[in-house]
Amino acid sequence: MNRANLSFWLNQITGTLTFMIGVVACYFGALQQMPWLGMAVVLLIILIDLLQDKKRIRNKIKLVVVVALAAAVMETLLIVSSVYSVTPSSRLLGLQSVLPVWILALWVNFSVRIISYLVFTRGKHFVNALLGIVFAVLIFRSAERFGLVALTYGVYSLAITAVAWGVFVPFIYMYANRLFPDPRKK
Repeated sequence: MNRANLSFWLNQITGTLTFMIGVVACYFGALQQMPWLGMAVVLLIILIDLLQDKKRIRNKIKLVVVVALAAAVMETLLIVSSVYSVTPSSRLLGLQSVLPVWILALWVNFSVRIISYLVFTRGKHFVNALLGIVFAVLIFRSAERFGLVALTYGVYSLAITAVAWGVFVPFIYMYANRLFPDPRKK
């Protein structure tokens, strides 16, 4: 394995481990009635990521902001339409129809990793949709088991959320692809 390949794979592994630290912080904070903890850890992860590649800071910030805003709208619509509800103790300020900060932090955390995952998923819309579906199921099943969310209509709520994510995630990747074009195609 040459030095460039080793560097690439070390970056992928450390990035994924950092991503997982963000996910654990989001769940742990919500479970411990400190919903802000996940976002605090994720903001630190973003800061570290931004400092690693200063030439791309503007586009990285654009991606994080767009993903955060779009995800906030999508998740809030799912909550307001009663597809799922969130445990009051995991909400910031206890507002019923407002997206919990720990769920928003999960999306922001994901937005940081999108750029490195483009290597594997660029232009593969079906794969991106499948990733959205699979991760929706994994995240909402685990959140339900932890008592952080209630799937109002059981498996139907899970299916609706999975479809929403299955549609949403490919659009995120398409936007990221526009911000970060394939360097091999220059």
